[in-house]
Amino acid sequence: MRKITFAEAKRQYPNRFTMEHVPQWAKASHYHTARKEYLHYAPQHGSDREWYENTVFPGEGPEADRNHCFSTPSWPLGHGWLKEPFHMNRDQRAIMA
Repeated sequence: MRKITFAEAKRQYPNRFTMEHVPQWAKASHYHTARKEYLHYAPQHGSDREWYENTVFPGEGPEADRNHCFSTPSWPLGHGWLKEPFHMNRDQRAIMA
């Protein structure tokens, strides 16, 4: 049995980056030193439900400590960068870096 419900997890962890939930930090560009250009992070999970199912929350295992959860990303758009910030209502293939 999970230590936290799906609804509670969504409320308590607003920094998750899924194709359904884009946190404020994911909207900013980041300088990619090797490419010498500003890029944006790609979503780490396809949905909030997928994030929840692939996350260990405090009290559920050794990966998570008492203040943080541990998640294994699936990188639905590929483990990479985007040329523009991720938007849920746009064809993402057009903006992959």
